[in-house]
Amino acid sequence: MEFPTRLRDAHRRPGAYGLDGSYLNYVAFINGGDAATDGELLRGFRPWLAERLGHGTNLVWWALVQEIYAAEANVPSDARLANEDLCNLLFSLLSEYLAGDAA
Repeated sequence: MEFPTRLRDAHRRPGAYGLDGSYLNYVAFINGGDAATDGELLRGFRPWLAERLGHGTNLVWWALVQEIYAAEANVPSDARLANEDLCNLLFSLLSEYLAGDAA
């Protein structure tokens, strides 16, 4: 199974991957996949997110996703991590990036 397919499956069925469905669990899982591919999975993802946000080139990719979420959803920073919508945005952004990167 290719990793983009595995990512979609992990989002749909987190328990099957030993995940609890939280943002931080997904971040750890995705970082593990990136490490397993020697950084190829997410190569260019951070600059792509920073460009989309318009700033933040000094932030890690998961913080950029949080910043995009906060900007789009207008939520307080302390509410970001517990929000299912943040996880949905994460997988949406990954899917969009990986589809564009593969094309």
